Amino acid sequence: MKRPASLLVFASVSVLSAATAFAQDPYWNDYDSGGSYDSGGSSGGNGKGLFGTSNFSYGYFDGGFYFYDFDNEDVDNSNGFGGSISIPIVDSFYLKGGLNFSSPDLKDGGDLDYFAWKAGAGFGLPIGGLLDIVLEAGVGHQKLEGDNFDDEIDGTSFYVTPWLRVGGDLLEANAGVTFSNVDSDSNVAVDLRGLLHLTPSVSLFGEAILAEELNRYGAGLRIEF
Repeated sequence: MKRPASLLVFASVSVLSAATAFAQDPYWNDYDSGGSYDSGGSSGGNGKGLFGTSNFSYGYFDGGFYFYDFDNEDVDNSNGFGGSISIPIVDSFYLKGGLNFSSPDLKDGGDLDYFAWKAGAGFGLPIGGLLDIVLEAGVGHQKLEGDNFDDEIDGTSFYVTPWLRVGGDLLEANAGVTFSNVDSDSNVAVDLRGLLHLTPSVSLFGEAILAEELNRYGAGLRIEF
């Protein structure tokens, strides 16, 4: 099994970069003694929104390194990359897209390519100041292929993901369940994520996505806008 050593390197670089951003980000000067921000960042929108006032931002870019654990005895585990972008349209209604890539090896020799994308839309429903209930839906595609590999994955699916965002100005936790359907075959995946908001616009995250055919574990950087 390959060890995700690159995750440690990425985390170290991210901490150094975020420390510099922390010192320079003007939003931290707006943090008042009551524990709230005047504008922007992880405290989210202001005023009355379409679904209520959310304290979370729905405009962000995530990027990081992932460790891919395939549920196939012929496929070796591997390191790879992943990223997603969420674009708010009206308040907490957003469009979202994501990509994942890895190049695992066959245990008896040979190279494979894994590529996945996802595109959808969702909205967050604020429940008090520290909790949003989020519903997201869309379409996704996964492909795992290579020479002399008979157990290929190549399918497009529709998905629905209810999830929760819980937290404040410093820490945030996300938990969701994705229900998808590929060629009348239903699949379920659990997504767990924790975020450390280093500034109102820069955060570190760690994530675990547990599914039937593939588990992904990652760490990376979030930039909010």
